[in-house]
Amino acid sequence: MESKPLNSAEKKELRGIAQRLKPHIHLGKQGLTDPLLNEIEMALTKNGLIKIRFEITREEIKEVATQIAKKSQSEYIGGVGRIGIFFRDMPEKTNN
Repeated sequence: MESKPLNSAEKKELRGIAQRLKPHIHLGKQGLTDPLLNEIEMALTKNGLIKIRFEITREEIKEVATQIAKKSQSEYIGGVGRIGIFFRDMPEKTNN
C-alpha cells in the first residue's frame, strides 16, 4: 500500500515536530550499509518520524537521503545542515 506524497503544509508541520527529536541514527563514512538500513527500517516502523545525522560530505547527503527514502519507502521531508528528517506513515493497529 503506497501513501500519497505529503504536501508542503504537512511537511512544515512534521519539521516542527522533528525539532524536538534527537537523531535516531548516525550515518558515518561507511555509508548506507544493510545493518544501517535495518536500523532505519526499525526506527521508522516504531516512530514514523526520525532524524538521521550524516557524517559525510554535504554533496553526498542529498544522494544518500534519496537512497534512504527509496529503500525504506519513506519520504525525506527536509533537513538542516547534516541532519535529515524522514517520515513514513505508521501502519494502523487493529484491536482484534
